[in-house]
Amino acid sequence: MAKYVARRVRFRNGERFSVLSRPGGLPVHEVTLYLARFRKRGRAANTIHAVCTTMALLYRELDKAPRIPLLERLRRGEFLTVPEVNRLADAAQYQAGNLSEEDTDASSRPNVIDIKKIRMRRKAVVKEVKAVDAANQATRIRYMAGYLEFLADYYGATLPALQKSELARESARVLKAFQGQVPKVSKRSKVGAREGLSKEDQEKLLAIVHPDSPDNPWERGFVRQRNWLIVVLLLATGMRRGELLGLQIGDLDPRLPHMKILRRADAAEDPRPIQQNTKTNDRVVEVRPAIMKAVWSYIRNNRNKIKAARRFPQLIVADDGQPLSPKSIDKMFAQLREAFPGLPVKLTSHVMRHTWNERFSEQAEQMGLTDTVEEKARNEQQGWADDSKSAATYTRRHASQKGRAIALKLQEQLDVPGN
Repeated sequence: MAKYVARRVRFRNGERFSVLSRPGGLPVHEVTLYLARFRKRGRAANTIHAVCTTMALLYRELDKAPRIPLLERLRRGEFLTVPEVNRLADAAQYQAGNLSEEDTDASSRPNVIDIKKIRMRRKAVVKEVKAVDAANQATRIRYMAGYLEFLADYYGATLPALQKSELARESARVLKAFQGQVPKVSKRSKVGAREGLSKEDQEKLLAIVHPDSPDNPWERGFVRQRNWLIVVLLLATGMRRGELLGLQIGDLDPRLPHMKILRRADAAEDPRPIQQNTKTNDRVVEVRPAIMKAVWSYIRNNRNKIKAARRFPQLIVADDGQPLSPKSIDKMFAQLREAFPGLPVKLTSHVMRHTWNERFSEQAEQMGLTDTVEEKARNEQQGWADDSKSAATYTRRHASQKGRAIALKLQEQLDVPGN
């Protein structure tokens, strides 16, 4: 059976959108109308694509045996039953492959079928089905429920008044039961949550990625210089991977060590299907003059020597001149994990952000800043709203260290031999 797949579309003016491709390649009309609502509300292209992948999961489940002819029923003024939406809720809790075209590499599919694979199909193979986390499952169910409600209203508008009223009552009843399947997202589990690097591990990392290091895992000089700069900028500013990849040379101040981190929705000058952007507010980040000097040195001595790179404004490019992709960043950190084994945390670009926030807390404590001043300063540097509580996600190590220190001080007061 051919699959429903979420596909990204980039228009000439730079606008990004997503469509659900049905078996045969044509888009699903109703899903396109539903996604247009998110676009009108100004939702980000990545958010719209996340909704589209959920629609792919929904349509695949409807198409499974026993098949659920949803649209045929709606045209008759009928809706899904409670057992059927319970089936959708069950499907929402499991991982599903190839929901998006990015998960499929069509070029790698051979035209010739290996006879061994045909023989293997005759044998029953039990595959392990993994569950998604509760937050992901909850989001999927909410998106599905919103779409089903949209369909009931859309097709109800074409029905006679009596049928329309009955469809509205029945859909409301079933959707209430469906939304009752939304799991509660626990905030209690913090053991094993992602933390930043210790000071020792930061120093080791910077030593390994230095362009002159014998342990550097990359061979080409341009790649060494660029990847070192990537690690330095992530650690120095705490910016996200997408913010770094969206940074343009015009965002750098040639006179001051300042960088502008700007949101550019649907930028026509970004050729990547998935545009890299900031998720937070625009802001100006100041860096040490030595770091800014290294940035300009990379531009003059490395980036500008690639002729193809001159056609693009992005600071970080691949060795063919194209703006670097997020998958290349992920690959870069995977290579660093191999070169730097034994880390207590899984090294990713986002760990750099956690590391920056923990160092920020340590520095604020040394400077004697109050909690209120520290919170406002951090929110301004990270582009968060003034009343944001996002810092709690990024400061677990620092809070844990302070908590352990206080707990040990309390234990010193106990009358225990050896204290």
